[in-house]
Amino acid sequence: MEAYTLKKVNEYIKQVIALNFEESIWVEAEISQIKEVRGQIYIEFIEKNEYNSSITAKAQGVIWYKSYMFIKTKLKELTESILQEGQQIRFKAKVEFHEIYGLKFSVEDLDASYTLGQVELNRQKTIAKLKQENLLYKNKETTLPVIIKNIAIISSQKAAGLQDFFSHLNNNQYGYTFNTSFFDASMQGYNVERDITKNLDKIKENANDYDCVVIIRGGGSKMDLSYFDSYNISAKVAKFPIPVFTGIGHDIDQNVIELVAHTPLKTPTAVADFIVEHNLVFEMNINELEQKIKDSASSIIYDNNIKLEIIFRNINNKALSNVSTNLYDLEIIFNSIKNQSAKHLLMENSKLRELSNFINLSNPDNLLKKGYSITTKNGKIIKSIKNIVPNDVVNTILSDGEFESTVN
Repeated sequence: MEAYTLKKVNEYIKQVIALNFEESIWVEAEISQIKEVRGQIYIEFIEKNEYNSSITAKAQGVIWYKSYMFIKTKLKELTESILQEGQQIRFKAKVEFHEIYGLKFSVEDLDASYTLGQVELNRQKTIAKLKQENLLYKNKETTLPVIIKNIAIISSQKAAGLQDFFSHLNNNQYGYTFNTSFFDASMQGYNVERDITKNLDKIKENANDYDCVVIIRGGGSKMDLSYFDSYNISAKVAKFPIPVFTGIGHDIDQNVIELVAHTPLKTPTAVADFIVEHNLVFEMNINELEQKIKDSASSIIYDNNIKLEIIFRNINNKALSNVSTNLYDLEIIFNSIKNQSAKHLLMENSKLRELSNFINLSNPDNLLKKGYSITTKNGKIIKSIKNIVPNDVVNTILSDGEFESTVN
């Protein structure tokens, strides 16, 4: 049985590839891994099944230093945004095969419009899916507290807008203070989705400890911000039980995470200013209510003072009238008592005179002077003939003397 050496087979493959790919070709793939080594960019390309995301193809690629400089000159700041893990790209490359190192794409150029188109396509797919699941406005329906005090912040410590956010928040002119909890996360590149979703899950476990969640970064190109079109991030934000604020960029078009957030704002400083102004509105409402209460109280006190003065005057006038009336009544009663007393005294004096006359008439001395006499027996007055018998000795009293007699 004839057998080929590995080298012979690889040489044959090299010849076949060289004959069939004489010129550079355009290839569409996703970047799985990427790293820079001494000016060269080494890439692992993959292709996934659109239904289950399983890998259906894999290949290695390299951008040599000279080609990398050409691409950077052409695409400028877009270069780094496109050359990110997870990014769908279209690249022009020479298909090369080495007997030892195997198949490799030698990348010569990038089609930025393709990547941007894929970004927009993914964005539209995500929006359509969220809309189908009725998630676009779900977080907007959460209730924002009247005062924002406790804030969970998801950002990168290296984010350009993070310090601006804290500066505007903590150095506000009204002296408001806040309790902030920081959750570090990648704000650019392949790990954005993993880090943000993981931190959202952490915060959700203690959601009652926070008034809102803030997701911020310091702006960037459309490509840089394309990671915020992730369905997994957007769905978690949409379903989050408390309001989520975003301040991730300056672009005119909103990212999907901004579409589903409770309050999307353009920059981290805008988020900080919004929170401060939200609390200011509450304070102004309280001050306005306080002034209304003061005005209302003053008005009530003024009205009641007038009513009290009227009541006082009425009471005073009524009292004076009652005193005058009562004095008149008392005078009538006094005069009546005086007159009745005088009459009563006259009557009693008359009775006393009659009684005195009766007493005078009943006085024994007066009776004796009129010729009457008093007869006694043994010191007792004889009132009846039955009280004496013959030979009794009786004593007779007259007005001018007395004498004894013997009864015959």
